[in-house]
Amino acid sequence: MSKATLQQQITLTEEEKQQGFWVQDDVHLSHALTPLFASFMVPAVTEGTKLAFENLKFPLLQFRFKLADGRIYQENVPYPGNPEERLQQHKEQIGPILPMSNKILQEYVDNEFLPFYRRLDDARQQKLSLAEAKEKVQELIDFYRRAWQLHFEIVMPRVAFIALEQLYTQLTGQSDSVVIYELLSGVMNKSLETDRELWKLADWAKTSPELVALFASSQEGGFQTHLQQWEAGRTLLARLQDLLEVYGYRTANSHEFNDETWVENPEHALQFISAYVQKDYDFDREFEQTVRRRELKTAEVLAKMPEGELKQTFITMLGWALDSWGLDEDHHFYIDAMLPAKSRLFLLNLGDLLVEQDIVASRSDIFYLYADELLEVLSQPESHQDKVEARKGEHEANKRKQAAPFYGTPSVPMDPVLEKVFGGKPPEIKEQERTFTGYAASQGTYTGTVKVIRGAEDFGKLQNGDVLVCRTTTPPWTVLFSIAGAIVTDAGGILSHAGTVAREYKLPAVVGSKVATSLLKDGDKVTVDGTKGVVYFGQS
Repeated sequence: MSKATLQQQITLTEEEKQQGFWVQDDVHLSHALTPLFASFMVPAVTEGTKLAFENLKFPLLQFRFKLADGRIYQENVPYPGNPEERLQQHKEQIGPILPMSNKILQEYVDNEFLPFYRRLDDARQQKLSLAEAKEKVQELIDFYRRAWQLHFEIVMPRVAFIALEQLYTQLTGQSDSVVIYELLSGVMNKSLETDRELWKLADWAKTSPELVALFASSQEGGFQTHLQQWEAGRTLLARLQDLLEVYGYRTANSHEFNDETWVENPEHALQFISAYVQKDYDFDREFEQTVRRRELKTAEVLAKMPEGELKQTFITMLGWALDSWGLDEDHHFYIDAMLPAKSRLFLLNLGDLLVEQDIVASRSDIFYLYADELLEVLSQPESHQDKVEARKGEHEANKRKQAAPFYGTPSVPMDPVLEKVFGGKPPEIKEQERTFTGYAASQGTYTGTVKVIRGAEDFGKLQNGDVLVCRTTTPPWTVLFSIAGAIVTDAGGILSHAGTVAREYKLPAVVGSKVATSLLKDGDKVTVDGTKGVVYFGQS
């Protein structure tokens, strides 16, 4: 009996669909994946979570990832032992971690991630032999698994801060514990830092009447060609390139090899600079106001609490949470976004090698091989172009498919902690009232014009004050938040990226509606009530 290929190993079988409960992760991985990225990501998370959860004594055995129609489905595998004992072990294990979560992340970044990325950068500058290329690919596969083990060891302890909700209710008698997340706004992170640097560059551009005029116009084919024609434009491009060398290792999807990164094509960032030039906005002033509002709200909340040991526990945990709250965006910057971006540039160099060996026709064709196939052709070169062309067709078809939200039958209700990240409640549409609901993620009410943004190709559609409607957002989408007037998503809970960043920008947000992108279209007028979690549509 022949050994199963990697494609077979990572693909959901019909039997697995019937026996388990597999949920399509539309919060982090809503898009169809290329074969090469899927064959890195699926084993890395499946094996990485098993190691991480054991190290953290987490009350799950692992997350299992499998592929169906090009999309990731996740099964949460229960811990086989006593769940109560395991939960107690977990609390004891993460206790010492909570005060130093940020320090732990930074140590891993400095000692493992950045050194590996430097080695990848060196490798992509070299002309490798087939044997050297194979060795580097295997190193990358191994590091991917290590990276995702560390990813979960870094982010999972932070879930413990949800205990602040319970403490708040105990101390105040109030059940609206969402206020806790207002106390965690105004925390700088790598996503906000990226946005701030783009705003600073846009402010510099405003000092040039020629640049202001250029960015106010619609440029067919982009801004770069025009900017290169005079000194101020060339200076801006040079400054932008320096910025992108730090912040440009990202794509709109984050989790993919096939998408062009910002550092490769500055036009992605120039779209946002164009919008920022046309808006009167002071990033630092707005951020300082967010910090001040958080401090005032914290003082107000603490004043309601009776003195005592429980209040001191709340204050201590709130301090730890504030210190580590930026970690959600920071780990994404260094792991979720930078790892595939750095890997992409290295793999494109290998793609050139495959073209030289007549294995594929173009360098990006490498992304349509599975990892085991790539290792094999680096040992025994032979043409895979017919297979690549068939896979491209399958990938395009997968992108157009409406993915099944799940397979199988849930055995237990959704964990309330996971629901805060992933969402999960069924859609609620009231045709007569012309409303639909979701999670109330960020307070306030706003009426504006809908722009449905499905990916990076749509970013340029969003104009100042538009209501951003999308399936989900990831940290590279943060640059849209200072342009939008409100946010509505299909996926996610109050601790999803969209909810967290909307609170930073004080944008009304309703997340996890399930139906926003199917009910709404560009040009619709809607009112977003982020306090009640309601969207009013069909308005004139």
